[in-house]
Amino acid sequence: MNPLLLKTSTPTAPTSWQDRIVALASRPTAATAAVAKPSVVFEPSAAQSAAATYGDASKAAVDPSSDDAIAAIITRNAASANSSTVFAGLGQALLGRFNTEGTNFSTDAASSSGADAAISLGIRTASGATVKLALNASSSGLSVSLNSDRTLTDSEKQAIASLASAFQDAVDGLSKQPPSLSLDGLMGADTSVLSSVDLNATVATMPGVHETIALHTGTDARSLKVDGPSGSIAMDLDMSQPATWGNRTQRDAAVASYLGQVDAAASRGHADASLVALFKDGFSQLNSHYPTSPTSASTRGTTRALSSTDHALLTGLADFNASISQASSAPNPMHGDELDTFNYDVSQSTTLSGRNASDRHLTQTLASHLTASFHTSPWPDTPLHLTDKLGSQNYNYTQIDDSAHASTDIAYAKGKLVSASIQHDASQDTHVKKYMVGQLIDDTDTPSHGESTRDLLPLLTNLAHDTKADPTASLDTLHGYTGLRADPLSARK
Repeated sequence: MNPLLLKTSTPTAPTSWQDRIVALASRPTAATAAVAKPSVVFEPSAAQSAAATYGDASKAAVDPSSDDAIAAIITRNAASANSSTVFAGLGQALLGRFNTEGTNFSTDAASSSGADAAISLGIRTASGATVKLALNASSSGLSVSLNSDRTLTDSEKQAIASLASAFQDAVDGLSKQPPSLSLDGLMGADTSVLSSVDLNATVATMPGVHETIALHTGTDARSLKVDGPSGSIAMDLDMSQPATWGNRTQRDAAVASYLGQVDAAASRGHADASLVALFKDGFSQLNSHYPTSPTSASTRGTTRALSSTDHALLTGLADFNASISQASSAPNPMHGDELDTFNYDVSQSTTLSGRNASDRHLTQTLASHLTASFHTSPWPDTPLHLTDKLGSQNYNYTQIDDSAHASTDIAYAKGKLVSASIQHDASQDTHVKKYMVGQLIDDTDTPSHGESTRDLLPLLTNLAHDTKADPTASLDTLHGYTGLRADPLSARK
């Protein structure tokens, strides 16, 4: 069947709000005479006819995701001079088509917004179908497209359409200046129907300078990578061991604990606040909307059959690797080898082993590493201003190298808990060079280390025999021992 070409060049009596917008937008004026009129190419599936899709073209459109409505949105956005709203409503309208249509679609228009952005969404269903959506804005105009490689089932259409609002939230966040992350809604994709969702974006933060974002969420893994002028963040979540996950309350507490560690590292290493905020948003959002954990019936008798005590000694989060790498700078023109840097990574790894539930071994390891360097003024009330003049060379140059580890080890033999322990260790090294009028007057290196091992077996044995103890309070006490302790003083406790 030939594609149906919709044009809005000849105004007709408007019969709906969409028609009135299109009619008004198509009237030539001094300000818009040079703007090309939009065209929409609609490709119905073989099973549909133009009549079934549109009926009488003169009738009012009532679906906000219909072709006429989307044409009106793109006409409105293309005429706007605000680059942050060039994609407003488009992502939601396009995915919302799957509530009724689920057919391929494309449209374009000349634009005066000055926006420079490209955002795409790729969805793969459990049956293998692929849906691709693309939004593009540049000096050449505004265009959108939606394509599916096969006919979708009703449940697939419904699952895709349910992401419409979440996708628009992500688009709106990425369209801001500076771009922000609003990805948690996409984490709620129905994994029983949709096997993966991929969001990719390239957005201009200033003329000629771009930030790239790549998000993946699937049944076994999630990942996020952001690269921009201020640096990069990256994180990968392993979603393949749901038996180790905690409930929502436990996970939220674990996220807050990790973010507290990030804040402490950022403060100590003088990190770029906006990059750290982006990392924290990404980490929180990737750890939202976990799928349902396996039932006890599905894990009974296996090494995945964890007790409430086991869960209390774990963070409750999926295993992950995450990092921040700040773009380096050389603020001192007289010492170009002295760079301002910030690099931080944090990880969690959990291992389940053993023959069965009665003879199982559980280990969870947490780790973090910080390296940073920065210039500061030797006087708190005097701002640093380094130039190529010797008189400006009054400063401290600090280099930091920190690491922290935590390890939980639990073992059962013949159904009996035989060992349970948590080990913490932390090391910090601070190297400070002090200069006055360009002369090195002090060079100090201050290392610090702390470690501790806590045997929890006696405590757990007592709790098991204390019939008056509050089980919830006892488990909360156990959970308080988990987590990283990056400060050597706290690691000794």
